[in-house]
Amino acid sequence: MAGIAQELEQALALHRQGKLAEAEALYRKIIALAPNHADALYFFGMLEFQRGRHDAAVPLFERAVAHNDGNPFAYFHLGCALQELKRTDAAIAAYDRTIALKPDLAEAYNNRANALRDAGRVDEARASFDCAIALKPDFLVALYNRGSVLRDLGRFDEALASLDRAVELKPDFAEAWHNRAAVLNAMKRSDEALESYDRALALKPGSAETLNNRGVVLADLGRFDAALESYDRALGLKPDYVEALNNRGNALRKLGRPDEALDCYARALVLQPDHADAFNNSGNALRDLGRHAEALARYDTAIALKPDYAEAYDNRGVVLDDLRRFDEALASFDRAIAIAPDYPDAYANKSLVKLRLGDFAEGWPLYEWRWRSKNFTSNPRNFRQPLWQGQALGSAQTILLHAEQGLGDTIEFCRYAPLVAVRGGRVVLEVQRPLMGLLRGLAGVDTMVAAGDALPDFDVHCPLLSLPGIIGTIPASVPYLAADPARIAQWRERLPQADFRIGIVWQGNPAVKIDRGRSAPLAAFAPLARVPGVRLISLQKHHGLDQLDHLPADMNIETLGDDFDAGADAFLDTAAIMMSLDLLVTTDTSIVHLAGALNRPIWVALQALPYWTWMLDREDSPWYPSMRLFRQTQAGDWTGVFERITRELVRLRR
Repeated sequence: MAGIAQELEQALALHRQGKLAEAEALYRKIIALAPNHADALYFFGMLEFQRGRHDAAVPLFERAVAHNDGNPFAYFHLGCALQELKRTDAAIAAYDRTIALKPDLAEAYNNRANALRDAGRVDEARASFDCAIALKPDFLVALYNRGSVLRDLGRFDEALASLDRAVELKPDFAEAWHNRAAVLNAMKRSDEALESYDRALALKPGSAETLNNRGVVLADLGRFDAALESYDRALGLKPDYVEALNNRGNALRKLGRPDEALDCYARALVLQPDHADAFNNSGNALRDLGRHAEALARYDTAIALKPDYAEAYDNRGVVLDDLRRFDEALASFDRAIAIAPDYPDAYANKSLVKLRLGDFAEGWPLYEWRWRSKNFTSNPRNFRQPLWQGQALGSAQTILLHAEQGLGDTIEFCRYAPLVAVRGGRVVLEVQRPLMGLLRGLAGVDTMVAAGDALPDFDVHCPLLSLPGIIGTIPASVPYLAADPARIAQWRERLPQADFRIGIVWQGNPAVKIDRGRSAPLAAFAPLARVPGVRLISLQKHHGLDQLDHLPADMNIETLGDDFDAGADAFLDTAAIMMSLDLLVTTDTSIVHLAGALNRPIWVALQALPYWTWMLDREDSPWYPSMRLFRQTQAGDWTGVFERITRELVRLRR
């Protein structure tokens, strides 16, 4: 045995010197002479492990522990080799035996935790990392790994603390900066996440993953051009990076470039044909392009690949709504909700279908999910005061009503202020600054405040568009706004004389997503100009004025000069002018709500599937008695709409 011991020492010396082939020959010689020599088996197993030959190392370690059950390091390295071979349960058992033999081996707790995480036993993994760090407080790798598993558990504050300690110990630890950024992003601390990704990139510029994730944060910040540049850099390093291609497509969609987005998704699907997210996102791009049937097919494929895909069911519901297949749309939203009971987008989208169908009893409560939906354009107001639920208020109490969406929405729903006032208390109304002049004098309002100005003290608050669900009725009293008498007189003198004067508006704000499909070309109004005795007067402001330079030869439109509504207040001149017009004809813009609030006769040209306010298939509106609705019978067809409007105008003029 003395000879074997001497040869083992020689083999170990060769092993340490990196002369692995010579060391292997000696290990094999020893094991041939002494097949149960535990140390030779262990060290030969280590040699195979170092070479990356884990399948060869495992049986050597297993034989070593079979002949020396008290060697914790043999169990430890057996666990390491098993873990590399994805034999996770066996690896955990080997680490458990290691810890039983050597309870102070921090590395065993760390590796055991990684194996537990691989097995999906995330909370046990966290506890094992804690043990490793308790034994070795500056254990860098354990701190890093613990941060990752705490992120998996949603314990973001603790995860951040663990990763902060890791980068404090090793400031050039690029992977820790990367994971720290991921935690910050999950905490919605996007600016800090971006800084952390930039630190990681400074240390490791060639990380395509970091560049991709950095792009995601930039997209969350609304910086889509910068996100696109980050994705492009990632793809420059790794052209077949499917996630970066998918994310690049999402950025292009946000930049209003759906055709290019489709190309990105197609490239991703060539590389990974079962990529459910790319199918879902390509459906979104097809919907942007108005290709609804194709979009529906993409969502169906995404769901076939991933049956519990709540987002695809939600998107599928939206496109079914576009296709006027409302029962199917509601069923799709319900399926999304069944999969993800706390999914706000599905509830909010379902509410819009219910409201469009006139099911206010179910629609309004569902509409409260809008505040949590990523597609909602306004942010919730985080007041310390409670949300008003419709209860009576004492005379000493004050309620704040606040605008939340566009100018037209504020004009439409400010009518609820008098119904709130009758329930007691003082009413403070906060509105967009340009509406202060128009809404001054609104019944039921004690104090009006411009958004952004300091608010007076109040006891409860309520967003304007939550009031219909709380009050439970549509106020019938119109008009509820009034134009300034002096301005009415002034504009009556300035307006051109004609038998029948029609104010027209054709264009909303094209930068706003909701305007898609709502605006009509000015030339579509041309048949109205041909009706005898009719004079068209433009009430258009800002967008679409360039179309006045390209009118059909037989179309004349009066404009009102540069001073028309040129002040800081919106609509004061428009409201005054409306009082002297015989009719308004307009697409779905904020002007519609102003005319309705003033109880002026207005005909509205609507797209095939309009905003939920206008409901379905009716020519009147419960919101505005003076209004008539003219709907597209085919999406995009304004010609038919204005032919019907013209026929009605001719009939009216007889």
